[in-house]
Amino acid sequence: MSESGWHVMGVGAGDDEPGDWAYSIGLWHTLRSPEVCIFGLRVETMMPILNVAGGEIRNGRPLEAGQVRDDILNGCPVTVRPVHPSWYRDFFGAGIDYHQAPPLPVAQLFWPDREGRFPWDGQAEEYCRASQPLLWIPKEETGGPWARPGCG
Repeated sequence: MSESGWHVMGVGAGDDEPGDWAYSIGLWHTLRSPEVCIFGLRVETMMPILNVAGGEIRNGRPLEAGQVRDDILNGCPVTVRPVHPSWYRDFFGAGIDYHQAPPLPVAQLFWPDREGRFPWDGQAEEYCRASQPLLWIPKEETGGPWARPGCG
C-alpha cells in the first residue's frame, strides 16, 4: 500500500456467493476519494481495473456518482454509483478494519453487457444483471442472491 497509496482486495466467490468481487483499501486515507469496488468479472481482471481507477483518481480525475467513464476499462464504458452503507460489512470488511470504522464512502463500478446495457436496463443480458449487485439500493429494500444471509 505504501507504494501506490492503496491496495486492491480480490474476493473469490465461495459456495454462498453468486460471483467474485474486488475493492480498494486506502483511496480514502491517501486521496480522500471514495473506495472503489467492482463485481462479476474474474478477480484477476477486476484487480487491475481498480488500480487503473485509482491511478485516474490520483491523476486528478475523480470518480463521481452518475459518471460514465471510458478511461478505466480499455475504452469500454463503466458507470459509477455510490454504495449504500447497509452493504459495507457484507463486502468490505478488510477496508472497515483498515479505516477502523465505517462509514467511509464507497463507489461501485458497473460494466455493461455486449450490447452496452447496464444491469438496471430491462434488456441487459442475464450474466450482466446477475453478477453485479445494485448496491446503491439499501440492503433491506432489495432481494436476490447478493442480499441473502451468508453472502459476502
